[in-house]
Amino acid sequence: MNKKHSNFSCLESWAIGKKSLLVCGLGAPVVIALEIASASAQNASQTLPPVTVDAPREKPQAKPLQQTQRPVASSARASSVHPSGPRPHVASTTRGATSAAPQVGPPLLSGANGVAPSPPTGEIGNLPPAYAGGEVARGGRLGMLGNRDFMDTPFNMTSYTSALIENQQARTLQQVLENDPSVRMATSAGHVRENFRIRGFPVLGSELALNGMYGLAPDGHVPTEFLERVEVLKGPGALLNGMAPFGAVGGSINLVTKHASDAPITSVSTDYTSSSQFGTHIDVGRRGGDHNQFGVRYNGVYRSGGTALDDQWKVRGLNALALDFREERVRLSIDAYHSQEIFKNGSAFMASFSGIGVAAAPSASTNLFVGSNARFENKAVMARGELDVAENVTVFAGIGFLDSRNFGFTNGTQAQGVNLLGNYSGARIVNLRGYTNSLSTQGGIRGQLDTGPLRHQFVLSASALKLSQSSEFGAISPYRSNIYLPVVPPQAPPPPVVPNTAFRWGQPYFATDPRKTGENYLASLAFADTISAFDERIQFIGGLRSQRVMTKTFQANTGFETNSYDSHRLSPAYALIVKPFDNRLSLYANYIEGLSQGLRVTNPLATNYNESYPPFVSKQIETGAKLDLGILANTLSFYEITQPTLATVTSGGLVSYKPVQQRNQGIEWNVFGEPIPGFRVLGGVTYMIGVITQSADGKTTGKNAFGIPRWQANFYGEWDIPYLAGLTAEGRVIYTSALYVDSLNYYRIPEWARFDAGLRYATNIYGTDMTLRANVNNLFDHSYWSGAYNDGFATLDAPRTVLLSTTFSF
Repeated sequence: MNKKHSNFSCLESWAIGKKSLLVCGLGAPVVIALEIASASAQNASQTLPPVTVDAPREKPQAKPLQQTQRPVASSARASSVHPSGPRPHVASTTRGATSAAPQVGPPLLSGANGVAPSPPTGEIGNLPPAYAGGEVARGGRLGMLGNRDFMDTPFNMTSYTSALIENQQARTLQQVLENDPSVRMATSAGHVRENFRIRGFPVLGSELALNGMYGLAPDGHVPTEFLERVEVLKGPGALLNGMAPFGAVGGSINLVTKHASDAPITSVSTDYTSSSQFGTHIDVGRRGGDHNQFGVRYNGVYRSGGTALDDQWKVRGLNALALDFREERVRLSIDAYHSQEIFKNGSAFMASFSGIGVAAAPSASTNLFVGSNARFENKAVMARGELDVAENVTVFAGIGFLDSRNFGFTNGTQAQGVNLLGNYSGARIVNLRGYTNSLSTQGGIRGQLDTGPLRHQFVLSASALKLSQSSEFGAISPYRSNIYLPVVPPQAPPPPVVPNTAFRWGQPYFATDPRKTGENYLASLAFADTISAFDERIQFIGGLRSQRVMTKTFQANTGFETNSYDSHRLSPAYALIVKPFDNRLSLYANYIEGLSQGLRVTNPLATNYNESYPPFVSKQIETGAKLDLGILANTLSFYEITQPTLATVTSGGLVSYKPVQQRNQGIEWNVFGEPIPGFRVLGGVTYMIGVITQSADGKTTGKNAFGIPRWQANFYGEWDIPYLAGLTAEGRVIYTSALYVDSLNYYRIPEWARFDAGLRYATNIYGTDMTLRANVNNLFDHSYWSGAYNDGFATLDAPRTVLLSTTFSF
């Protein structure tokens, strides 16, 4: 690392550190106040005189809901607290409660420690508990339907817990989703952006939901340290979640933030990531008030140093504060965060190919873009509230704002036209600068009622998302290089601070915003009803969503509107659950649609100029079965998804836009739990076939869709070694079969397998819990093409990465 890079890192480290200290200073008085209030309440309770007939009456407890006397409702299997999962070193001890008999789920309304319980119709304070082993939750948020147990969810959904994230030392969302056999990366590991493929279809990093609301998750890398759950719902979800900003046909990812649990939390972690990154994570949570109605949770992270990519340096900072208030019929929560990530001196890359074959993958630590830099900064705040207006009827609302800025080499990190010798000449350095401002809102009413032998769980929901975006760039002409012996590329000039204004080196990156270049507005209204009978052993879900899509584009230099689009679409969905024997076996089927933004043809040379297309409708048909043994759960799914879109066709000098269609069919098996005391498993296998059923020019009809392997497998296991108390061994294997990276099926990358290993040791030193963790990802340091970015481009996985950490829990 040369002096220039070191100076940069010190300056940026100091800037981020100051912000971290500021937020810590602001958050500390809140935590201290809650500590004092809690201690005062305890002291008061210890000094009260004996109770007499004249003593003040205790605060009345919440009136039990009528349906809690019936078998547990499908949306009511969630716990009323915010568990952070079992402590890593005692995870196996939680099995004792579930090994005696298959446990469908704990009681819903516990009201532990005096905290007012959340009803089945609520979400705040109603987080589903962890399943046996603590790595996966019993359920998750099923969009507008609220939190539901996985056995009462007619879709394939997995919710990964914070305990799993901590034990695997997952620093990014990619590392969390490496546990899922239905998910693969659509960007190279270590890239400044993270995009995914679920069931073979792309899901962009900008399409993540935060606490069920789109448009509020961080751009770039998502910090995992402030997440309680990562919920992955496979398949389209237009009815459940509304339209994602760019479609997200393959599935949806919901990030659930950490909130104060009933037990106090104070932990400090120090960590190391190869090649020379060091970091600290502070996690503090408290509840206060006469019956613990107030909650506060703070997570702060600072990490800096060299990465596994040659000569790259990264700085990362996070401050996240979560507040909540839970009374008998009112629940409120506020989440705010500030995250910043700086990449100095390079980026991971994606490659396209030329000639007769695919070039061998270079070393995974290869850095083709030495000298280029990138920066992301995200600031967001969201507020949610729930009011129980009647027994079993809850009104809910939410609003959130996001301000996201990016600068530098965040896009265009590609080596184009790589031949068998590794030479390429299609690279083009782009220096971007832009922002995204989001306003996200939602509201509705959720309730339950009985009509004779039938139970109804209904919900009426409205949501809206407004995105304002801008992007401007400076660029250079393509240059020549080699993926095995890269040259130092020429650097692109920075974009102008304002249109037609020269950039000044002394001016901050974000001092003046570029003009708005795009605006999206997504609004929808939806209704759904879950009708159940025979103690909810038969459940039918039906619903309809009306979705409106409005887009505008603007010219950066003048601000003039260049294109506009306004359309709407009705999207139905139906699902059925049948439990033929008991609650341990659940059979399900669903039909659901996904929506992608339509367009208006604005190319004046096109034969169908000015033609407008409504939102494209993807359709899924899925059937499956779930088996819950209390200590081990299995899900088997069969699905088919068809996705239409448009492609450009040029023939005889004429340009036209014609429809194309892709069909993905697959089988998924997922497993998780703790089948034997001290032995935990997580993973599964996917078999998938993707075919282009209709192409614009007929050349690719019937060919394999790019980026879709036949087989994907992920298996992770933990073993509490009986010979040394507190010691746990970990291992994981990830396998992906060969796949085509282009629609013409010219270029096929080979199969690959990756092995990870780890150890952790938990002990207690002078009354303080301490956990030591050591993980090695890509144990054998294999370099390989791992997947497809977009049509014609391959991605590269990460080199061997060592992660070490020590956590003290006070």
